[in-house]
Amino acid sequence: MDFSIVAIASSVLGLLLAALLALTLRKVPASEGAELWAVAVVPLGIGSFLVGQGESLPALLLVLREPVLLAGYGLLLIGLRQYLHRSRPWALAGCVVLAALAASAAFVAAWPSQPGRMMVRQAGIAVLMTAAALTLRHVDGSLVREVRLFLQGAFGCIAALALGRFALFLLPGGWSEERLFFFHDLAGMVTTMLVIGVIAGLTLLMTSRMNEALAEVSLRDGLTGLLNRRGLEDAAASALAFARRVGRPVALLTMDLDHFRTVNERYGHPGGDEVLRQFAHLLADRFADQELVGRHGGEEFVVVLPGVDGPSALARAEHFREAVAAHPFAVGPDPAVRITVSIGVAALSAHESWGSLLARADEAMYAAKTQGRNCSRLAPAPAAEPQASLAGGVA
Repeated sequence: MDFSIVAIASSVLGLLLAALLALTLRKVPASEGAELWAVAVVPLGIGSFLVGQGESLPALLLVLREPVLLAGYGLLLIGLRQYLHRSRPWALAGCVVLAALAASAAFVAAWPSQPGRMMVRQAGIAVLMTAAALTLRHVDGSLVREVRLFLQGAFGCIAALALGRFALFLLPGGWSEERLFFFHDLAGMVTTMLVIGVIAGLTLLMTSRMNEALAEVSLRDGLTGLLNRRGLEDAAASALAFARRVGRPVALLTMDLDHFRTVNERYGHPGGDEVLRQFAHLLADRFADQELVGRHGGEEFVVVLPGVDGPSALARAEHFREAVAAHPFAVGPDPAVRITVSIGVAALSAHESWGSLLARADEAMYAAKTQGRNCSRLAPAPAAEPQASLAGGVA
């Protein structure tokens, strides 16, 4: 069976996909390394053409054939590692190409052997594609999971085909020459189509990660980097549902910077923004990753504390309030602006909604504002449980 027409059509399709990828890169930010996926088609195409010429090539081209082809596979791996910001992206691919060059030279000049050069080619492909499949372990996120699995499958199939072709040369007796060439031609065609699938998959990976980044941006506050109102509501809904399912307490802190209008009047809105950024950094440092921290709007911030009851949340609020009061905020020429915060605390009651919990915490925060500011207040439960208090700023 002649696979030449299919191979040619696949090569043309690969070139078109590479051109489409190169055009796409002009519109995609943060795509370092992805340009190498398009460049990889060049050595892959040249190497495949040289392989198709068989043993009629001059000795120099026979030496360069395997390294050139492996350079194309290596560029796919290097681009992937650069795109995912992995360390030493060139190391493995460079070693494989150099080793292939040395081995090919030996199998042309010292020990002429066509099977030896084919084994070098297949071993190199297997190593590079296995490394690419393993590199994809570092890709996470629900929006890219399917693309990651597709790419891992494609890279794995290419590696498996290469290992199978390598193993044929080691089997005693082996197949008939006609059957052997048929298998190699078929495996070569399938590998070419898989490479096209890889290029398409890498393009999808890039666009999926961009969409995931856009989704993340839509849930984050542009000034502070904390969750915005929408992000808080989505994350809080999950946290409250899980807490009810397992019978776990949840507490909510709402906090508002005291006399923030005065800061804006004295230092201007850029100065006020700088205070908000520093406050958000302090807030993120003081609360653990599993606790939800966000900016609810203006100078109001919210913290959801899973697994924390009302009195414990009140103590946490007091510790943070004291830390804010002692923290020097650098604003413009003034290196030590003093800021205070009023905090409302509410503990989740059975069957209570997020809106109700937030409203009770807000009421407690406004009570702190009206009772002198720079203090924390715990909201009474809907069933009118007695309000807890701490000395030193807590009623």
